Amino acid sequence: MASTTEETPILENGLSADAIKTYILRTDSIVPCSVADVRSIPQALKDIEAFWLGTVPCRTVRLVGILASAVEYESRSVYSVDDGTGVVNCIKKRPVRLETVDLAEGSVHVQSRGYDIGDTVSVVGNIQEIKGVRQILVSSIQRSLLPDAESRHILNVLEHHRTRYSQPFTIPPLPTPATPQKHPRSEFQPNYASSMASSPTATGFSSPVGSPKKARPRLRHPSRLRSKDLNENVFRIYLSHVLISTLSAPEASSSYFNPASSHTNNPTTLPSGAWSNPNQSDATPKRPSRPISWELGSPTPKKPTSRRQLSPVPPEDSPLLGVTLSYLRRVQVLAELARRIVNQVTHERDKVLRHAERSARAKYEVLHPPSNKHGGQSKSTNSLLDRPGAPIQSRTTSSGAQQLGPYKSTKALRSTLTSHNSGIRQLQPSPGSSRISVSTAKSPSRAKIQRTETLTTAEAARRATYHAKLSKLHAEDLVKRPARTKRLFESALRTLVKEGEVVLYEGPRRHVASSKSVGKRGFAASSELWPDVTNTTDGASSRHLSVASSKFTAHSSLDLETISEDDDEFAELSDPSDSEDAYVPVTPRVLRPALLTALRQTLMRHRGGVDFASWMRTLRADEQWSRVPDLVLKEAIDELREEEWIHRVGGERWDFTRGSWARSLTLS
Repeated sequence: MASTTEETPILENGLSADAIKTYILRTDSIVPCSVADVRSIPQALKDIEAFWLGTVPCRTVRLVGILASAVEYESRSVYSVDDGTGVVNCIKKRPVRLETVDLAEGSVHVQSRGYDIGDTVSVVGNIQEIKGVRQILVSSIQRSLLPDAESRHILNVLEHHRTRYSQPFTIPPLPTPATPQKHPRSEFQPNYASSMASSPTATGFSSPVGSPKKARPRLRHPSRLRSKDLNENVFRIYLSHVLISTLSAPEASSSYFNPASSHTNNPTTLPSGAWSNPNQSDATPKRPSRPISWELGSPTPKKPTSRRQLSPVPPEDSPLLGVTLSYLRRVQVLAELARRIVNQVTHERDKVLRHAERSARAKYEVLHPPSNKHGGQSKSTNSLLDRPGAPIQSRTTSSGAQQLGPYKSTKALRSTLTSHNSGIRQLQPSPGSSRISVSTAKSPSRAKIQRTETLTTAEAARRATYHAKLSKLHAEDLVKRPARTKRLFESALRTLVKEGEVVLYEGPRRHVASSKSVGKRGFAASSELWPDVTNTTDGASSRHLSVASSKFTAHSSLDLETISEDDDEFAELSDPSDSEDAYVPVTPRVLRPALLTALRQTLMRHRGGVDFASWMRTLRADEQWSRVPDLVLKEAIDELREEEWIHRVGGERWDFTRGSWARSLTLS
């Protein structure tokens, strides 16, 4: 009995050390307190960081206060939190080290953390004591949206001191375990891999509890992008979005999409089928829907149509079609965005040249000040007279006032102003004359009083060289714009292949439709690419909202408006080649045959199931799938499991379900 007491000593409150260790590691042992409590509470155990908050043992605390300062390091962030009772440093470690350039003010990391200096934050973390100074090792920190969150927390802490921390403490029983419910999968969750990492769309807070999967990111319509957002990275994001959202679906066929039906003379005719019943002749007539808008370039949000008009899903057994560079360059949205990005690069170059030219001219004017015909006029007079918006009366009065230095009497001042005003009246136009005659009358007088500038030979040659260079660059831009646009597409595709979002495809490819087959109208515009343009709903439900009728919103290549032969961009496009590479986005449907083939090959060597590492080694032996991230592969495996292609055979080992081995042979 004595040996047992030595191993688990009983503390002064009747709790053993083992009981305290077990309790403080539980998730329900978080206690609200103040910074003053963190600094003053005594330590309960020496071997681990356990403290007495009154009679309650604690290790994890919750604080609410003002974020006083924030310092970012490569492997951690140091936040100072002030709740009115004191200031404590809160250390938040990050699993991956960041570079110094990623931690600068205004960087993506700083903007995406969700809180800034001066905000009220709620911190949950463990108390640590290093070299006699206590700090908080943060497990979660988030911004408090309530304006009185700090005062509420302090009142809650005082109430706990009165009713709980000063009363005898008994370890509560463990909470009743509940079976975790699997979060329902979204109906459409494309993979964005690393391209979306550089453009965050939502604020994320660190939390020990796993968050559900996020819905599809919502992108701004390309026509609404600001000039500062026009770069290669943004273009790659939109190219990936188009590939995954629309081009991953099979090409339209007459079985579920009839292009000829879109050329109806009456756009307000209700669609046939489920929505019309010839037997209901006495039904209450309803207002027809609006005509279909074929223009994708309208960025103005519109009211969504009826939710019952669902987009038809293409048949699952339709062949998967790859897309080529020629096909993507003929997509109107991508072509316009690429042209804007190329023009933006040219605009930035011209800004640098103009800035250098202004600096050179300013330096020349300092070294060679201009001479004035009227030497008695001051610089302020010239600057006042040069104002284009100033009236003639005020300019002449100011000019006369500047020249009245020698006059001392009021009579002389009046005579001078009278003479100036009489000269101005001669220049003022009649009421029937136009504004152009005023400026014409002012031009001779302004030419006399404005300063004259004589350029040196070297300065004149330099300015002529600048204008000649600028004209030459603009002429080269017109010639090289098609090649630069094509290089932008090629660079984006290479990056997507390198990051594993797109793979080369040797199967059938999409046909590059000619302008004769689609006419000047082009293809129908897609309302699925940017849901925020046509409706205000989010989540998976937004994909069910069509523009006007379900028969016009099929997921296919007909959802993208192509460049017509009459457009200026058509001459810039090269003829499509049969030997160019085709690409497909990495989706579960694309990965399914490759994953099942790799599983069969691995099971031939390892009976009784295979683990994830062995399975992936077999898959990545093929160069086509060597760059696909593990996260994408795990999502595809989860979908195979839901479709009952595979199942677990113990631990992390996988095997085919009954009969699925033979079925998988048909996919190869």
